[in-house]
Amino acid sequence: MSALLKPAVMAQQDFEFFRARIFSLAGISLSEAKLDLLQSRLRPRLLATGLSNFREYRKFLEEIENDHDEWEIFTNLLTTNKTDWFREIEHFTYLTEEFLPRWKKLGKKHLTVWCAASSTGEEPYTLSLVLEQALHGTGITFEIQASDIDTKVLNQARNGVYDVMRLSQVPDKYKNGFLVGTGDISNWMKVKKKIKAPVTFSQVNLTKIPYRWKQPYDLVMCRNVLIYFNQDTIRQVVEGFYQVGCPDSVLIIAHSESLQNIKTSWKYIKPSIYSKGKIF
Repeated sequence: MSALLKPAVMAQQDFEFFRARIFSLAGISLSEAKLDLLQSRLRPRLLATGLSNFREYRKFLEEIENDHDEWEIFTNLLTTNKTDWFREIEHFTYLTEEFLPRWKKLGKKHLTVWCAASSTGEEPYTLSLVLEQALHGTGITFEIQASDIDTKVLNQARNGVYDVMRLSQVPDKYKNGFLVGTGDISNWMKVKKKIKAPVTFSQVNLTKIPYRWKQPYDLVMCRNVLIYFNQDTIRQVVEGFYQVGCPDSVLIIAHSESLQNIKTSWKYIKPSIYSKGKIF
């Protein structure tokens, strides 16, 4: 059996290099227990590049420049992109029943949202579905800046086309008029134009958030991402969110995440929800 057909095994030296690089590139902190994960994620890249083992791939990465396209591929391979429609639905209930009624008292007519780590788009499109229905007829407009570090999933998100079997994740009241079949391809559905229109996708590295952004945000949603960071990186990322938030902005993280023991200016509201100002 040729070397290319043998399952590649990652040496400790290679593992240390790969996990140090993904930490420096994206802030992702991988423990010793993640060696098998790295092997399974990077092994297909060996075949694609014609390299025989992880040592050769490490040597290749050591020799290329920091702006080489391979680093984007490397980062995409080691980024986790699990997501669903209406994931942790309690957060969307909070938005409609608590956040929006209080936000409207500010007298604003345009709501700005940053959906960080948006993956393949289900989360920002869920936000758009919810906001479209909740704000319909109020004269209030909204826009959602969706971002991810993974360029591959961003391209999927921009397409807005999904397996129709995923429609079961969407509550009935949101299905009609928002998600439609793609015509001849009955196994797929696409997001309607009025739901896609307020959403813009861009690549953003959360460990390098520009403090002077396009605009301040009323709401920042970043869920199921902080679990991949160590405490120092979490502190850096949430401080970035704080800097780009409006004076009364709200931050929503996942139920499995917490800012406990993290030095932050965000004020705790309830589990997974934090505020910058006093109104919330």
